[in-house]
Amino acid sequence: MDTNRKGNISEAKILHAFVKAGYIVLIPFGNGASYDLAVDIAGRLWKVQVKTGLLQKGCVVFPLRRFSGRNRRVKKYQRGEIDLFAVYCPENDKIYLMHSETDLHQGRFRVEHTNNNQQQKIRWADEFEFDVFLENLRKDLVELVGLEPTTFALPAQRSSN
Repeated sequence: MDTNRKGNISEAKILHAFVKAGYIVLIPFGNGASYDLAVDIAGRLWKVQVKTGLLQKGCVVFPLRRFSGRNRRVKKYQRGEIDLFAVYCPENDKIYLMHSETDLHQGRFRVEHTNNNQQQKIRWADEFEFDVFLENLRKDLVELVGLEPTTFALPAQRSSN
């Protein structure tokens, strides 16, 4: 299966999951956007970049870079271009979400225990599964609701008429 078809399947699966969960999803027109979907979560639009993951050595592995041009140049996502990575793994039919702020070249979620029983600095896949991640994100956003931003009032301007 070619990469375009794999990407289309991943986008369709992730789009379906967001819609099924009750979110409003926007799709950018054309090919100019750095993200594949925009999702309204708690009144904020989150720019989502879709990736396809592969199971390798007990992990779901996926690229955190993009390939552009005919020579398939590898480019890093710049800060602010995307908010979330959404990863569909066809081998286990699961969707994972993670924040985009990373300098890694490759994402990795562990689905099986390590051979050496390592426990620290492991991104366990179940913590990033679609429903779990969104529930934690909603909790984080609800905690921020009680905070009031610092504002200032502009003096009222009256017309001279």
